[in-house]
Amino acid sequence: MTAPPPSSFTCLTPINSFSAAPSLTTISPLNVPFLKHTGEFDMSLSLSHTPRQRLPPELMLNVIESLLPPNESAILPASHSATRALVSFTLVSRSTYAFAVRLLRKRCMHVDSTRRLSLLLLSILSPPLPLESLPPTLSLRCITSLYLSPFGRSLDDKPTAMWVREVFCEVCDSLRRLVVDMPFGSLSGYDDHLDVRPTLTDGFQRLSRLEELVCLRDYPALTFMPQTFTVNCWSLWPNLRRVVLFRAPMSSPWLWYDVANTASLELVVLARPLDLGRANIKDDYHHMLKSNDYLAPRKLRVVLADVENDLAEVQTANWAERDPEGLITVERYHIPTSFYGDEETDELCCGWVKTAALNGSVWDWEGQPVVVQPEDSDE
Repeated sequence: MTAPPPSSFTCLTPINSFSAAPSLTTISPLNVPFLKHTGEFDMSLSLSHTPRQRLPPELMLNVIESLLPPNESAILPASHSATRALVSFTLVSRSTYAFAVRLLRKRCMHVDSTRRLSLLLLSILSPPLPLESLPPTLSLRCITSLYLSPFGRSLDDKPTAMWVREVFCEVCDSLRRLVVDMPFGSLSGYDDHLDVRPTLTDGFQRLSRLEELVCLRDYPALTFMPQTFTVNCWSLWPNLRRVVLFRAPMSSPWLWYDVANTASLELVVLARPLDLGRANIKDDYHHMLKSNDYLAPRKLRVVLADVENDLAEVQTANWAERDPEGLITVERYHIPTSFYGDEETDELCCGWVKTAALNGSVWDWEGQPVVVQPEDSDE
């Protein structure tokens, strides 16, 4: 047997399928096509000489974006698998860094502690690091969605209130969607010796471009004093279209003034409303329109959300007269209870609304329409 030439190599292959004894077959550039044709060529040998294939950057970015929930309104916490994956992709390459950072600031602004609030404010106020190897990214001042729950059981925390105000001052030009979980009812105005409420009000009233607001747990009874009267600060946001309010005082005329005064408001979700049995929604709303000539009637959808046993009957007297065109739609939405019934009702409702607010489905709730009772209809 002659030695193979230097440009070839030797492998151990059977000569044919009928021979059990292997023999040495010489592979050289001259007989590679023949071996490919006869099936005696190991494809791994040829693949080792082919150039490495690379995925297009656009395809990789699509893969990254597919990790997120399809609903773009969802706000993901730090513990979510998609959030952790985005953080990992910031360390892969320059292209994935910029894309992952943008998605983190768009979909994962979930601030649920005082520490994270302070870190967010520090990141906003600190000058950008001179990292020439990384592409520039948008400032945190440009965030559009935010979940904020920095307080503990009590609102009486002046440093945290000041940080909230500072964050609102920085993001007020871009913030469109806000979900807040703050214990507004834990601190009355008479006990607010540290001026926590005015501090928070100063921050909230700057959110003039906000379009969606969800207030969990307590009614946002933050007020400020203009020249003539006192109103809730959320009614001053001209672009507000949808709002979720907990424990709203249904019999208070100020509630319906705020609703009527918010010109762009389309949907109001009232979770665990107070004094619902004593309120006549359309009658109270109509009274506010008649008392203030500058308020105009418009289409409005009101959803009353609570567990079925706690949701009182809605008064429908004079509805046909007060709203002949049917501009206002009132619905009853029943929050499901646990199978065992061992969960506290307030926490159950707050958790249900919070989940729906964070995944963006709260605006899609469809309840049972309230119809005029026969005894209340015009004869």
